Amino acid sequence: MKYALINCYSDNNRGDLAIILATIQLIREHDKNAEISGISTYNSTDPCYESEHKLLGEHIRVFPSLFGVVNVGTSRALPLKLLRFGFDTLRIALCMVLPRGLISLLFSDAENSSIRQLLEADYVVSKGGSFICSERDLRSQIALIRVLYIFLLSIKLGKPPIVLCQSVGPYYGWLTRLLTNHVLKRCAAVILREDVCTEQYGYIELPEFNQVATDIAFFADAHSAPTDLPFAFDRLRVGMTMKHVNPEQSEQYRDMFVAAIKHCVNHHNARVYIFPHVTIEDDIGNAFEIYKRLPDKIKPYVVLLSNDYHALQLKAIYKSMDVFVGTRLHSTIFALSEHVPAICVTYHGTKAFGVFKTLGLEEFVMTKYDAVLFCEKIDRLVSERKEISERIAHILTQRKFELMRIFKAIMPAHNVA
Repeated sequence: MKYALINCYSDNNRGDLAIILATIQLIREHDKNAEISGISTYNSTDPCYESEHKLLGEHIRVFPSLFGVVNVGTSRALPLKLLRFGFDTLRIALCMVLPRGLISLLFSDAENSSIRQLLEADYVVSKGGSFICSERDLRSQIALIRVLYIFLLSIKLGKPPIVLCQSVGPYYGWLTRLLTNHVLKRCAAVILREDVCTEQYGYIELPEFNQVATDIAFFADAHSAPTDLPFAFDRLRVGMTMKHVNPEQSEQYRDMFVAAIKHCVNHHNARVYIFPHVTIEDDIGNAFEIYKRLPDKIKPYVVLLSNDYHALQLKAIYKSMDVFVGTRLHSTIFALSEHVPAICVTYHGTKAFGVFKTLGLEEFVMTKYDAVLFCEKIDRLVSERKEISERIAHILTQRKFELMRIFKAIMPAHNVA
């Protein structure tokens, strides 16, 4: 069977890459003769199309996007992006009214290579993540609408997508909600990675076939870790990831992490390792801002790593931690997938709380920036780490079995026993 994975984003977003690689891995477990291709979020005219899929390109061939142009040539200018959005809006509108046989006339040769992938696919799969969402501002709503265009085209071509292991919402604005629900109801299936989103956002509408699984990145196989890592095995090892958060909360967020690092060193005799989980954003800069606020006597016990490790290496690296505390959701998913107990600090939507809930670990999610509560959760994680690790291993085995059962239901393959 042939599978086309849409909305492939970037090697440099570690969570996104792990999601895609895990999807490829599990599809091949499910269907030993699977032919899999990917369709990028970058158009062939965007330089990022060539640079952002080098690692993914080792596993599948990646074709250019049809609508999701992030850059116009080498320009990131907003007026040019809006012009391109208008052009793509006109094209998708024409696609909806033209006969299928004429749609190819609206696209370049490179784009038509992606359309052929959709047409030839037995299953079009919108890989996991949390991109079917928006903020309240118009720019964010436009970004979501642009993402939906490939869904609309796939439905028009008679290939309604399978939404696989995604969080959905929030999305704002009457037009955005109308279009998003129009698309979701017409998908072949929607498999959520958590159900808190539908509980919290009552306006979400789903097709008849909808189920809840968990984040598929839990099941990506780790690669070998580098051998030159500066880990001290005579102390408790605490891994951390940090990121930029809402400016209104950034001071409280940084103070909370400063307090937590001091607590780990002073009360648990720990060495703290801070990882740059996403290098296309300023994770390193934000971590350094927190590091600078630490007392001089604490700094020798804190290591900031800046090497550019890829997703499956990070999974193996995080395995060397005793416990993990992450703001990047997929850093905690990577740790948990290697049975390392973790706390997640939320920063957007329901995804962190919801994903942890699928493992029965929602108590280890920080939904507010409270230093005292944070340190209390770390204490519990440290004291109960062996029991939590064993529980994670058991639950993940169950969740994978359930996910493979869902695969059989939504993507029956002739060669599956």
